[in-house]
Formats: sequence, structure tokens, C-alpha cells
Amino acid sequence: MKNFELYIFDLDGTLVNSQYDLCDAVNHALSQLGRPLIDISQMPALLGEGITRLLERVLCTDDPQLVAQSRRHFDAYYHKHYTRKTRPYEGVVEVLEALSWAHKAVCSNKHHDFTKGIIKALGLAPYFDIVLGAQPERYRLKPAPDAIKLILEQLNVSPQHAIIIGDSTHDIEAGHAAGIHTCAVTYGYRPAKLLRQAGADWVIDDLREVLQLAPVAN
Repeated sequence: MKNFELYIFDLDGTLVNSQYDLCDAVNHALSQLGRPLIDISQMPALLGEGITRLLERVLCTDDPQLVAQSRRHFDAYYHKHYTRKTRPYEGVVEVLEALSWAHKAVCSNKHHDFTKGIIKALGLAPYFDIVLGAQPERYRLKPAPDAIKLILEQLNVSPQHAIIIGDSTHDIEAGHAAGIHTCAVTYGYRPAKLLRQAGADWVIDDLREVLQLAPVAN
């Protein structure tokens, strides 16, 4: 079913379950600073705004020096372990293969190098035309629409022919701001009620439901 020309996917909580590797890296950074560790149950609520914001929240500070120090510890560990426990969600490869005829992109608030590294290490790179992670020197993070607009421009796709699929309100807000269709998944890191309140065009429980979605005229 050729319903959209472009499918844009979030990474964490949408394509891959990465919370365990992220939690390990956060706890490594906290242990290096002599801070109390966090539990895996705390991770979902902390994800979605990028690693720097995550570290600010677990450290309960916005002190730039302390946050930068923790980020160095995090990056050193995560660089070596980002696919130790991270795996694609059920149905991801099936969906990407079924959409072989369409343009596909990844748009994540995770650091660009980590985003590309995970996609490559898990064997998902051949499915995507563009993989974009956080590059604040080039564009603002979601919920700003900057990265989505860049993807649309590079692939020469009109907004009405594109959809973003993500597990966060940031994905939905960024999609709205870019003028594209939006789909929220409930198996990620945010509750379904919150995603519906954000005004997603569709809310699905299984990524394979994406194959049944069709554009709705505004």
C-alpha cells in the first residue's frame, strides 16, 4: 500500500528499545561522580529530550561544568556499549522491508554519531535514505521542526506526503510544526493518554499498523 512518500521514524522507543544501555551509561557517569545510581524504572520518563537534558535531570542541576563532566563519562561508556542490550522492537524489520518502495528517514534527539552507529550496528542502515541525530550546531532538536524540514528538503517531498512516527510528544509537536502527518506508538516511553492529548493523527500499539495508515485531507 503506497500511502506516504516519506516515513520518518524516531529512534529510541520507536525503532529500538535502548533504555537498558542508556541506563547503564547514565549509572556509569553517576558512579564516576560519586552520585546515587538510578533504577531502570526511572528511564522512560527521562528520555526524549537528549542526553544532556537527561543528565541535568538525574543530577538535579544545570551547572554546565558538572553536566559536561558527566557527559564525558557517559559518552566514553556509551560509545563502547550502545548496542550491548539495545535491539529493534518486534515488527520493525518487517515494516521497513514492507516499505521498500518509500523514502524512509530516522530523526532522533540522540547524538548524531550514536544514532548513526546504532542504526548501522543493528543492520538497519540499508533501509534508510537519511539518518539524522542531534546536531545542535546545524538545527534545533525536536519539538522544533528543523530536522524534519531538512529531511523533506533533501528528499524533495511535500509535507502532505510525509508522516513522522514516534513515541514522544516531541515527535508529534515537531510533526505538527513541519506540517506533516503524525503517528504515535504506545509501546515506547510515553503513556498513550499523553500522546493522544498531544494531538497525534494516529495512535498505534504495534508498528506494523503503520502499513495500514493513509493520508487524511486537511
